[in-house]
Amino acid sequence: MRTFRKSLALTCAILPLTLAAQNPSPAPSGPKDAIRNGSFERTLQTPNLWSGVDKDGFLAGFRGFLPVLNESGNVAETPMPVAVAVGDLNGDGLADLLSSDPLGYLRVYFNRGSKEQPKFTTGEIATPWLASGEGDPPWRPPGLSGGNEISGWNQKWAKRRLGVRVSLADLTGTGKLDLVAGNYFGDLFIVRNSGTAQTAQFPQPQPLAKAMVPTRKDSTRRWGNVFAPLLHDWDGDGQPDLLVGEGSYSANNIHLLLNQGSAAAPLFSEEKQMPLALGEGREQLTPALADLNGDTQPDLLVTDRRGRLTAYLRPGGWKWGDAVQPSGFLSKNGGLTPEENQALVLGSGIHTIGTGDLNGDGLFDLVVGKSNGRLAWAPNKGSKEAPKFDPPSDLSGDKPVPPAWQVPSQWDLDIGISRGNFLAYATSVPAAEDAAAQPVNGTRALKFGYATPPNTVLPRPALLVPAERTFDRRGEREGSDALFRDSAEQRGIGAPSNLFTLRQPVQMEIGKTYTLSFQAKGNQVANATYTLGWRGFKQLGEDRLVRGERGAVRRERNTISDGEVQSTDFRPSGNWSAVSKDFKIQFGKERDLNKEKLTSEGILEITFELAAPDGFLYLDDLKLVPSS
Repeated sequence: MRTFRKSLALTCAILPLTLAAQNPSPAPSGPKDAIRNGSFERTLQTPNLWSGVDKDGFLAGFRGFLPVLNESGNVAETPMPVAVAVGDLNGDGLADLLSSDPLGYLRVYFNRGSKEQPKFTTGEIATPWLASGEGDPPWRPPGLSGGNEISGWNQKWAKRRLGVRVSLADLTGTGKLDLVAGNYFGDLFIVRNSGTAQTAQFPQPQPLAKAMVPTRKDSTRRWGNVFAPLLHDWDGDGQPDLLVGEGSYSANNIHLLLNQGSAAAPLFSEEKQMPLALGEGREQLTPALADLNGDTQPDLLVTDRRGRLTAYLRPGGWKWGDAVQPSGFLSKNGGLTPEENQALVLGSGIHTIGTGDLNGDGLFDLVVGKSNGRLAWAPNKGSKEAPKFDPPSDLSGDKPVPPAWQVPSQWDLDIGISRGNFLAYATSVPAAEDAAAQPVNGTRALKFGYATPPNTVLPRPALLVPAERTFDRRGEREGSDALFRDSAEQRGIGAPSNLFTLRQPVQMEIGKTYTLSFQAKGNQVANATYTLGWRGFKQLGEDRLVRGERGAVRRERNTISDGEVQSTDFRPSGNWSAVSKDFKIQFGKERDLNKEKLTSEGILEITFELAAPDGFLYLDDLKLVPSS
């Protein structure tokens, strides 16, 4: 029977690593420092994407993966594309870009060029952050395992609305564009522009459910996932209707929901919903509108998981119940083609598109969101009657400063990006680049803080999205076992957005006393805690199978295990100060484990919260060594 001794414990908050360090190598078993790279000298690069430009100078957002059904019918974590929309968001007559990456961060790329030659420098970070975990998720999303409950590794997404797809719509007829969005779990949002046509602002809804658009009388009933919505008056009654592309396996269509309300108060339900454009086996559909044949009527253009673009020309005299038939693929030779091998292909992986005239020639161009996080542009070199596009090329911007963060190897870091911690970063800095660092040991110190945004039009996002529920940093809610959980994403549920975590597995000799020490200095740091945990495990003999009623068989394990977790607060000041504590590595309940040589598991963890935008913390010279 597995046992675990509770002490002062910490519920950990490590989510999927946005800043990913290499996997730690096995710890030495001798009486050496159990911490690897404790002075943060060895580093790996991770791109600084807060300005919306990667280290190579291309427009990009954070990359992300979601579990979706693939073409073989299996659920697999799949790279999701950046979503993109085109519209004038500052009233200068130029087409700007709005993007949303798979982690839910919105960026506005204001066009700094001309009508004939677009130019994008940086992406201004914008609210809202629609990946919040507020509310309960659908536990039976359509298309996943035949509607069975999410289980195993899929549960890590169950409290977060990720994979946000966006579009823009002028709901007031004033040129002021509003935000329309959908996500992985089949939520739909309309966020009104609280600014002007010259300065768009999309405030964070409080609560997030305030911006949700119901499509069913029973709001808990879900009918699709991976939603890509846009608003357009399809039936010509003067009210914007809802068109939704979705990602449920084998049933992908573009759905039409007629607006039974108004532009100011849209109302949608299953009573006025129909599949407008049948996917016919094409999956992961994202719709856009464009005049594809020069008749001045907006037609449907739909991307799929293979990077093709299917055209659905709008028929004359459309009436309710009429599905729009596919008219062919956009051809790489111009116009439309029924032949798949002649189709223009955007590239490998799932893509999204936005349409708009970026170069002032009166023809719609394609802006493409790619699954590698980048944005690309395919200018229209054809005609109004027969559009023609070259393969999309990645859009360039101004390289960020710094172009990349230097993440210390052999450490796991969570800086809250998966919880909406805008502009947070962690980097190992040398004194030559940061005069305030003044490393205690070696040439580098680890710094946590907040980047300066490139925003000149939009205000800096000041909101730290609140936790889904109160986070118990001592772990009393989930118990000390939470520190050792393999599912890092589950540990982070409920953590404050601005919680930072530094973590490394360690191995220690049982019966010895270890001294944990490090140097720290910072400003506006709260709830700073360091934690050391260890476990012991011993196989006493072979497991045995025990038969129960009706042929049931259970495995009875012949093992013992025990563990300990101890946490201590620390308070960094503006100058380097030493932190130190001794830990006796032993077990209280399963005393036979004290005869073993090494712990089976050990964890060192440091957590703290920073106040944006000026909070920071430096750490250096971490050691965990046997006391002499």
